[in-house]
Amino acid sequence: MDEQPSAEIAPKPVAPFGAALLATALLLTTAACTGDSPATGAEASAETSTSPQPARGDDLLSRLQEGGFTIVVRHAATDQSRPDEPTVNLDDCATQRNLSGAGRSDARSIGTAVQQLDIPIGAVWASPYCRSRDTAELAFGRFDVVDGLERLYPERDEEADRQLNQRIQQESPRAGEPNLIIAGHGVYPSVLSPPVAIGEGEAALYARSGDGFTLVDRLEPGDWAELGTGASGPNALGEGAAQVPDSVVGLAGPRGGSAFRVAVPGILVTSAQLVAGFDEVTVIQPDGGRPTAQVLGREESVDIAALRVDDDSGLPPLHSASGLAEASIGDRVFAVGAEGEVTSGSLQAPDQSATGAGGDRLDVLGIDAVVPTTSLGGPLVNEDGAVLGVLTATTGTTTGSVAVPVDVARDAALGIVRGS
Repeated sequence: MDEQPSAEIAPKPVAPFGAALLATALLLTTAACTGDSPATGAEASAETSTSPQPARGDDLLSRLQEGGFTIVVRHAATDQSRPDEPTVNLDDCATQRNLSGAGRSDARSIGTAVQQLDIPIGAVWASPYCRSRDTAELAFGRFDVVDGLERLYPERDEEADRQLNQRIQQESPRAGEPNLIIAGHGVYPSVLSPPVAIGEGEAALYARSGDGFTLVDRLEPGDWAELGTGASGPNALGEGAAQVPDSVVGLAGPRGGSAFRVAVPGILVTSAQLVAGFDEVTVIQPDGGRPTAQVLGREESVDIAALRVDDDSGLPPLHSASGLAEASIGDRVFAVGAEGEVTSGSLQAPDQSATGAGGDRLDVLGIDAVVPTTSLGGPLVNEDGAVLGVLTATTGTTTGSVAVPVDVARDAALGIVRGS
């Protein structure tokens, strides 16, 4: 019922790093240094089905900005190691499965995108469960608890469903009115049809159609930011940075994210939050290869982890050169994730204050773009492809996204490698 850590990320002893330690000096000079399951479990239902693939045209953002949508947002990613207690108390979050760090980051990124893209939000409903209330608060800044949303699974309470359907019919927005948010679970009121199985943090977008509703689209947490960027155009890497995606890998497992190759043979750098609690992780290379990487260690105070793969022949190393030293506010930068995911923006602050996952304060690079969660752990580069920092889920003081400066990440990674 509750999602377990992926078999592709498993705790096991880490082998000594061995001869590669001799190469660590290179890191200082040239290296670039970042429930229920989605469709199953107690909140999934036999009534849900795989959705038809709605066409996501260029007008989806403009339609959202016009309003008129009822948007079901399943609570963001949760800590699967702490399931709901058998006698869960809805007034006591300690008895419930709550949001993970990644889930809280996802919720914030949705909210940042919604704010930056001027998507109007009206009423925000939330299930009484803490994970739903926290998702609504982090993403939209407010909510009203709506009883009954929690009574639709594992068996649908028909009376609760009837009352919720009636309220949705009465209060769901029409064209031109602010969008209604329902922060709940994987099973939701039956008036919103066709039902679809949505994963943690995923949203199903419905619009009125006569006396009923039409499914318009579905959005993963990272898709909200992409509504305002598109897959090409302003996000296209320039000639000097065109090869950067070849050095970036994906991280398989419940948290996802990215990592990238640095100058030391076999070493990848990523966000510590993405591999917390694991000693091995499967990485997904640009050519489709899926080798296992050892997690050499994590420096949680600056959200940096170092990984080791035995064969990095298909991953050219990235370098920082003098990119960070020469960077200025307003410079165009690119956040690069696995599978060629690129988000462009401008350098907003070279020394923004942020709070790390462990509560530590650190200075980070702020950018004015919302980076998809799948790109976290990847590199922030300039137009020449020089690494400026490692994308992180830490919380900054302004909207947009942040990255750990490359010099801070380099020192952290070097310490990890030396101590492994």
